[in-house]
Amino acid sequence: MLKNYFQFARANHHFLLFGLLTAFFGNYGQSFFIAWFGASFQTAFDLSNTEYGLVYSSATLVSGFLILLVGGLLDKTPLIKFTLFTSLGLISACLLLFFAEYVWQLVLAIFLLRFCGQGLMFHIAFTSMARYFTENRGKAIGLVSFGMPIGEAILPAIAISLITMIGWRHTWLVLGIFFAIGFIPLMLWLLNQSKELLSQSEQKQSSEQNKNNWTRKQVVKDKKFWLLMPAIMAPAFIVTGLFIHQSVLLESKRWSEQWFAIGFIVYAASHLKSSLVVGSLVDKYSGKTLLRYYLSPMLLGVILLALPLEHEVFTLVFMFLIGLTIGASGPIVGSLWVEVYGSQSIGAIRSMVTSLMVVSTAISPILFGWLFDNAISFSELMSHLVIYLIFAWLLSDKLALKEQ
Repeated sequence: MLKNYFQFARANHHFLLFGLLTAFFGNYGQSFFIAWFGASFQTAFDLSNTEYGLVYSSATLVSGFLILLVGGLLDKTPLIKFTLFTSLGLISACLLLFFAEYVWQLVLAIFLLRFCGQGLMFHIAFTSMARYFTENRGKAIGLVSFGMPIGEAILPAIAISLITMIGWRHTWLVLGIFFAIGFIPLMLWLLNQSKELLSQSEQKQSSEQNKNNWTRKQVVKDKKFWLLMPAIMAPAFIVTGLFIHQSVLLESKRWSEQWFAIGFIVYAASHLKSSLVVGSLVDKYSGKTLLRYYLSPMLLGVILLALPLEHEVFTLVFMFLIGLTIGASGPIVGSLWVEVYGSQSIGAIRSMVTSLMVVSTAISPILFGWLFDNAISFSELMSHLVIYLIFAWLLSDKLALKEQ
């Protein structure tokens, strides 16, 4: 397997590195990264927990809806222009946080981080790999997915170090300058070196444009798309809600922060390994075939949380299991939409999916918090999530998205 990956990566290293870097810098807009600045934001702008939650969720919701409108432009706009536009938005977010004095500026900055980072940068990375690779689509998405766990592993440490040394405002200034200098020139060069690959792929798509290519309007009317969405949204919905309310998780299970921090290393490792293995399996069996299996590790992990198991070793088991599902979701879901609906409108289709997922990540922290505030215990919520995961799995399996 590693030999096949190495040969594929060596033959397409320019475009794959573009996707990897795009996914890595998309982490600027991820909840796990922004969370390290939460206390600083609240102190600087005199926000209560509820007010900060409202700011964050509002910015995320607007981002999710706007991605629906903007994401489809990736089908009609040259990749290099779309990426440059998104990059400028992400740089603007970093600079705005450096200069921000009023709450509305904080809201705008977080919106730009979520919209351009979590939303469009990941949209670019995974859509471009799904569109321009056919035979090795799973491997491409699996390799590009590395950008996410690499960011999860190193960006928090960078943020903590910079905040300690120069403060949170100057940290965002450094992050913005690093992105502008480190990504944009390299992105332009990598895409220029990938012209032949992109041209050949576009010619092939043009010759097959009448074969199994759905428009977004057709997909919206397709019943199987909506039956799939509970399973597609489940990992991001659950993980975001749990991580944002990790204090409740740790208190309920009596796990220490130290063990949970170690758990993130295990999570990143299983994420990476799962992306590699599943990416190769997708090329062999297809995303449609593997879809029914990818929620299984997360289901086991949530069952573990629902049980009265308090030994801290279960922290690592839980993080390992959810890492497997998060890692598998990239190549499986990334390949699924092209397999089912074709590549001609994949940007519009994926933007709709991304929009729904972003909205779900805005809802879960609010929903989980409301349930905890209304005397729903942690184990009771986990039991309900087990039911949700089983229901989502049954719906996706019932669809008969099976290779005949």
